[in-house]
Amino acid sequence: MTESRVPRRRRFVVCEPRHFAVQYAINPWMSTGRPVDVIRALDQWQALVGTYRAHGHTVDTVAPVPGLPDMVFAANCAVVVEGRVFGSLFH
Repeated sequence: MTESRVPRRRRFVVCEPRHFAVQYAINPWMSTGRPVDVIRALDQWQALVGTYRAHGHTVDTVAPVPGLPDMVFAANCAVVVEGRVFGSLFH
């Protein structure tokens, strides 16, 4: 028998990518050779936030700060699923 999952509303913290840029590479997946398409990043961010809200989730925003180019990742150190915390392992 499979366990059924009941959807529930969640709360997300996001930061608009207004100042998002890759100014330095801190891992092999980052490259400073190609600039960030800020318009596209904003469009994608708005679509994501809209999707969260359309599904009834709460979205809190943190104001972006000039000079903090990767602040867009406001809460990427862990994710909570069904009361369990899964932490990131940054390499």
